[in-house]
Amino acid sequence: MSSAKSILLIDYESSVREVLQVCLSEIGGWNVIPAASFEEGSASLLTQKLDAIIMDNVTAKRDSTKFIQKLKANPLTQSIPILLITHKASWYTRQHLQEMKVVGAIAKPFDPVSLPVQISQLLGWNSTVPAD
Repeated sequence: MSSAKSILLIDYESSVREVLQVCLSEIGGWNVIPAASFEEGSASLLTQKLDAIIMDNVTAKRDSTKFIQKLKANPLTQSIPILLITHKASWYTRQHLQEMKVVGAIAKPFDPVSLPVQISQLLGWNSTVPAD
């Protein structure tokens, strides 16, 4: 059985989602569960044990703040750390992120090579590459 961390990745842009998935699984060594929408991500929450959720907060279909509030209100998902990956990362102050109960915000465009280390640091995970 793998000891790799499992990350739910929610991004509505398929090209960005694919780059993130490859980056996080190949470089980060994590098990990545991709989702194109909050609805699809919600379905994964019911079937997967997750160590983190990485999501873009900009979608035309649903408000990310309401989705985050729903996760944080549910005893089964409230302890899962959430990171935003967004073009609007600079809009968020540390206080705003704390109020949203989000660990951090990463700016798009991102550096695929350093992204896993950045995510590990924000989540407080050991940032070394996993051993085979």
